[in-house]
Amino acid sequence: MSVSHNPSVGRRAPWRGRWLILLVPFLALAVHPGLCATAPAPCSEPPALDGRLQSHPDAQTWIDLGNWFGEHQQFVCAEQAFHSGLRLAPGSAQLNYLLGFSLYESHKFEQAIPPLQHSIKADPSVLKPHLLLASIYTHLARPADAEPEWQAALSIDPSNQLALHGLSQCLLAREDYADEAALLQNAKRDDDLTIDLALAYARSGQLEQAVDTVSRALDATPDSVKLVNVLVTLYIKVSRTFDAQRIAEKSYRLHPDDFSAQIAYLRTLVLDGDWGPAMPLGEKVVAEHPHEFEALYLEGVLERQSGDYPAARKHLLAAVAMNPDLPNLRANLGITLSRLHDPAAAEPQLVKAIALGDKDPETHFELANVLRALGNSDGARAEMMRYQEAVKEKDASSLALSKASEAALALEKGDTQRAVQLYRDAFAATPEDALLGYKLSVALDKAGDQDGERSVLQQVIAIDPTIAIAQNQLGYLNSQRGDYAAAEQNFRKAVTSAPAFTQAWISLAATLGMESKFPEAQQAAANALRLDPANTEAQQLTHDLAAAQNQQPLH
Repeated sequence: MSVSHNPSVGRRAPWRGRWLILLVPFLALAVHPGLCATAPAPCSEPPALDGRLQSHPDAQTWIDLGNWFGEHQQFVCAEQAFHSGLRLAPGSAQLNYLLGFSLYESHKFEQAIPPLQHSIKADPSVLKPHLLLASIYTHLARPADAEPEWQAALSIDPSNQLALHGLSQCLLAREDYADEAALLQNAKRDDDLTIDLALAYARSGQLEQAVDTVSRALDATPDSVKLVNVLVTLYIKVSRTFDAQRIAEKSYRLHPDDFSAQIAYLRTLVLDGDWGPAMPLGEKVVAEHPHEFEALYLEGVLERQSGDYPAARKHLLAAVAMNPDLPNLRANLGITLSRLHDPAAAEPQLVKAIALGDKDPETHFELANVLRALGNSDGARAEMMRYQEAVKEKDASSLALSKASEAALALEKGDTQRAVQLYRDAFAATPEDALLGYKLSVALDKAGDQDGERSVLQQVIAIDPTIAIAQNQLGYLNSQRGDYAAAEQNFRKAVTSAPAFTQAWISLAATLGMESKFPEAQQAAANALRLDPANTEAQQLTHDLAAAQNQQPLH
């Protein structure tokens, strides 16, 4: 219900053109010039309203006067008018809301809260007081107070974009990815909400679902730089670097002056070692954005690669000052300092890079040289041994990546047996790569080798039991064999790792139903429907569970 539909709230929005809360999603507020610099001017009513105040000073007259002051940006006078009206009608939802709004316009956020609360208590069915109060709580960094107001606003208007954005941010902040997916999966989403949903999927281990979410949105709005940049990051996470560079380059060609498009493309070029186009682009970006972290970092990497160590040192030091916890950045700085014959400065950078998780053999090799230059022969020998191990790991990873790329192409062309063998070779090269093992299991599934698939899936979850898609598929195989107890455990682990995984909730509900655990089954089915209310499989399962509980067969 909108304000205009409710007789207890004004017949129009507060003072024309000033309903900022519907235009600014998260209260990016600017202080009105001179608001606090000078004393407010005396309040002066227009003659018509002044006459009404003299002859008939009712609440509506004070409302009209307050709105007139608001339209003329005399917010202190508006507050006084609304306060006067509240003396006549203290329970008025409209007057309390207007007072709260005028206090908000004067940046008196804390003072605006009580009248807004009174307005909502008097009439909770009106949208705008909930939106304004939630936005004030958000501005005051009180998300726990903002969340119920966003929810109340959505119960009134489920498609309200401001409330969707606000509640989405609350859910992401407290890592409630299942509720985030339930909120946004079937909502009308702009780019930011699409990214929020993809983030929820990615953080709950559903990277492919995150990729699909952004990819579908990008099909609808192919000109969106924001969506391209997120998809580039996701492609890199799932080792689809060719796709990442392809879409990043296309976006850059369409938006050559957009900094984020420049950076996304440059990042893929550096990642792939495509130095030819990367060098001039890096120079252009850092020249135009000399104080941006990614411009400094990527240009420093390129300068180090080209042997311009003094320039690389300058840019990398500036980047480290902005982000000291990036391992590859520390490694590049350490190597640069070593090449500048400054081992004392290089050592802590290289040590820090390794401590932060850098596994590149070059980092260990350079640290060995630095330690040797500093007279630490034992340390240098130990580091050379680590270097040799890192080389073996990198070679194995390169082989696995190459084999996996070939396997994906073979699978796409329908050559399933070749894909299986290539994935076997890749997984054998890197037996701790759980995601690669899962890809092998998919190929085995397509080949109809369920025994082989089950064996590989067991290896996968032994490496990483939090891979929800592997737990879900192993649960399916166990349920096919009639081992419902084992299947139940797999599905429970899947939904624990990925609470937004709708299919896993459906599978768990069906399995619990087969075990005659009907209350738990119905709750699992309800969770699936909460995530995806239009899911026909979950709807049918809910019906079947109810029938089964009444001694009818479960379909």
